[in-house]
Amino acid sequence: MTIPAKRSKRQNLFTKYFLLFMGILLTTFAVLGSVLIGIVNTYSLKEKTSLLSENTKSLAAAVSQNLIVNDMNNGYSFGKEAICESLNMVSSCIDADVFVCDTGGSVIMCKEQTGIQAFKTGSMVCKSHRSMLIDDRQIQRVYEGASIGKTSLNGEMYYIVGSPIVSEYDNNGFSGNEQIIGSVFAVTPAGTTGTVLLIIKVFLTVALICLCFAGVLIWVLTKRMVTPLQQMSLAAKKFAVGDFSYRVSIKTNDELSDLGYAFNDMADALDKLESSRRSFVANVSHELKTPMTSIAGFIDGILDGTIPKEKEDYYLKIVSDEVRRLSRLVVAMLNMSKIESGDFQMKPKPYNLTDQIIHILLTFEQKIENKNIEIVGLDDVGVHYVVADPDMIYQVVYNLFDNAVKFTNDNGYIKIEIADIGDNIRVSIKNSGEGINPNELTHIFERFYKVDKSRSLDSRGAGLGLYIVKTMVEMHGGRIFARSDSVSEAEFVFTLPKKK
Repeated sequence: MTIPAKRSKRQNLFTKYFLLFMGILLTTFAVLGSVLIGIVNTYSLKEKTSLLSENTKSLAAAVSQNLIVNDMNNGYSFGKEAICESLNMVSSCIDADVFVCDTGGSVIMCKEQTGIQAFKTGSMVCKSHRSMLIDDRQIQRVYEGASIGKTSLNGEMYYIVGSPIVSEYDNNGFSGNEQIIGSVFAVTPAGTTGTVLLIIKVFLTVALICLCFAGVLIWVLTKRMVTPLQQMSLAAKKFAVGDFSYRVSIKTNDELSDLGYAFNDMADALDKLESSRRSFVANVSHELKTPMTSIAGFIDGILDGTIPKEKEDYYLKIVSDEVRRLSRLVVAMLNMSKIESGDFQMKPKPYNLTDQIIHILLTFEQKIENKNIEIVGLDDVGVHYVVADPDMIYQVVYNLFDNAVKFTNDNGYIKIEIADIGDNIRVSIKNSGEGINPNELTHIFERFYKVDKSRSLDSRGAGLGLYIVKTMVEMHGGRIFARSDSVSEAEFVFTLPKKK
């Protein structure tokens, strides 16, 4: 048989679930990490720009007190050198580049021009800052109050914060009119801050450790979850070829264990059913073969003259008994099939159960006399009515009496009790003879089960009688059970409702 291409490409369930769980975990960590980094980065940037803004405002106030409009250039002076010292100190403290610009956006003072360096060059701005030019948009924002934003300086992106330098002094001294004479700017690279980088490193380290630990846990849990399914798959394949011996190993106490127990129970039932089927086939084969062989042999003997004329009636009676036995077997099998398929139709009606039991007992009169069996209890039974299917209950009582007569010892007894117990009528049939083993009491009503298969007394049965009896009683809403309180007695008790 050719295996379909789709089946040959199926994925391993363990691998699929493991990768799925790990993928979910990685996605969760990635989302959480991104959100965390975004929040920390935003908070860090806000704190950083706030710090820059405070310092630029302080420096702008200091510059406005020491310089006037005509001093806003890059020429050297002791006052400007002091301002550059302040720029250097503040830049070191806040980890940013702080400088002063004129109203046109050109840098006129920076943190590098301090000490002898500024005096020798006669300039308050270094080469790198001299090439910087703040664009008009940032200058305009400074004039409007303050500047916080992002800009490009010398081809690199920076976060920039600016504060205007406002002075009331001109060349003639105090003028009384405020005017903007320049700006103080602080810039920092527009990348991830050191704090954010540290948090990223810590997060990645912790996430890696957690992923490794979670990976091991997921591997173990997935393995524990998939293993029972793999075992069930293996068991199903064995069941398909008739091997019902395999059982799923159960080591947990969850839904999968419930499934495992159910699977094992199903395996037990299949094994039991298969055993019963084989036993039934063997029994039925024997039941059919033996009487048919006898029938054929006796008839052939009559036809070919082997059996004398005076013996023909004797052997024809044996043939008749064997035919009846075959008929009973076929009827039992048909009834079992109808009951299990739900086609068995009940026709309940009220009738005298006591009268029916007595009539059935009379049909066993010859067998009872042959074994000299004493019937006990008939004198005490009263009239009891039930609502039931007479034909079905006839078969129930007949099978129970048939068993009782069969297993009662010679010169033994059969005791019959019929009692009213409220809504039900209870019938008890007890016989002397060999009792029933306690281990077999729970099985005797099962299909194809025969008590002590080695005993010749039950060698002619197929193990269907008591199963049909139990089924029919329960179909009426009654119950039946067997008990054997000693090794020399056996009792069958069943109840039937008095009303429908």
